[in-house]
Amino acid sequence: MGTLEEINDLEDQIQKLIDRKNQLIKEIGDEDRQMLADHSSSDIVREFHLVDKLKVDGDTVVVYQGVPGAYSHQAMHDYFGKDIKNINVAKFDGVVKAVKDGDADYGVLPIENSSAGFVNGIYDMVGSSGLTIVGGDEVKVAHMLMGLPDAEISDIKTVYSHPQGLMQCSEFLEACGYTQCPVANTAVGAVKVRDDGDRSQAAIASALAADIYGLKILRDDIVNNENNTTRFIILSKRKEYVKTSKNISICFSLPHESGTLYSILGHIKHDGLNMTSIESRPLRGRKWEYSFFITLEGSLMDAAAIDALERIAKDSMDFKIIGTY
Repeated sequence: MGTLEEINDLEDQIQKLIDRKNQLIKEIGDEDRQMLADHSSSDIVREFHLVDKLKVDGDTVVVYQGVPGAYSHQAMHDYFGKDIKNINVAKFDGVVKAVKDGDADYGVLPIENSSAGFVNGIYDMVGSSGLTIVGGDEVKVAHMLMGLPDAEISDIKTVYSHPQGLMQCSEFLEACGYTQCPVANTAVGAVKVRDDGDRSQAAIASALAADIYGLKILRDDIVNNENNTTRFIILSKRKEYVKTSKNISICFSLPHESGTLYSILGHIKHDGLNMTSIESRPLRGRKWEYSFFITLEGSLMDAAAIDALERIAKDSMDFKIIGTY
């Protein structure tokens, strides 16, 4: 057998062993899985605590960015229920501050849209905050064009929405030739249209926003992609995860050297894990070096996931698990 053939044969054997290990992990119980995590040599894994479910009661407060009717508001209701106590803030970093300061128990932030990609700056903010991602929710984005009750679509000249809302409806907007004006949030656009009382103005927001602010839906579902969905994350100060968690989000940085990212991805492949997203961000003050944010399918109760995380931590810098959910 030639050297190349022998290498390929060994790789096949290794992969079969990995597949067998992962199969055995699936067959053991939750208690044994937690024991694997508890006895991990990695401090970054041991600091996370397993819970049956997140603590939510009558005193729980959740913070979201925007105003009532925003998609973050809808995500909060989807995840925690409509009776949850809540506060809202003007900016994304206000969500992080409210949770860190103890003004809220949980925070809701958009992280990624299926049409427009990652929401700029959120991963940077979360990665440096010390908070933990403990949950997630997906909201189907069904943007509506809405105006004053006595407005007609022929009256509209200017449209207000969040920059991503404008981007996600770009085909409709460009075809109509409207002037596009970005605002802090989709529902903020609805508030402006209501308060200005100008029939030539319209907003792109949710049907919930139209209902809350008494606006008339002039055209429904105007998104470019009918499968448009936004993924939201739930933040907490507590380093915990529920036993049904299926995703692990991590961040780390790498030196500007050949093959460093390839080596990291090799650890993920070695343990048979599936990577569902990756984003890179330039590091301040470190020319041509980047931080990476990766989400994997897996649980901290799985030996394969723990093994991959430990390998990645060893071969990277500034490694952190920013949540499992």
